[in-house]
Amino acid sequence: MEYSCASHDGGLAVHIKGRMTHADYKKFREILQRINDDSPQRIIFDLAGVDFVDSSALGMLLIVRDAAVQQSRTVVLKGGTGQVAKLINISKLHKYFEIE
Repeated sequence: MEYSCASHDGGLAVHIKGRMTHADYKKFREILQRINDDSPQRIIFDLAGVDFVDSSALGMLLIVRDAAVQQSRTVVLKGGTGQVAKLINISKLHKYFEIE
């Protein structure tokens, strides 16, 4: 997994590319640290460049979301296609995230 972050209008966009798996735990911790440092009100995970997500990565997204919600922040999943969109749908992530 590769990622980059961009701040804009009080929000933070996290652009992710490649495969999201358990092996990316350290990178998710970096993303969580960036969220804590920047304190954005809205966090957008742009998944357009992601071609695979495993259940561990979904868990890590939920950890990020739980931390954000404790501080009254909104978390959005955006641009998921193919296998990623199917997994978002099957996992009913719309109950936990805004989906764009």
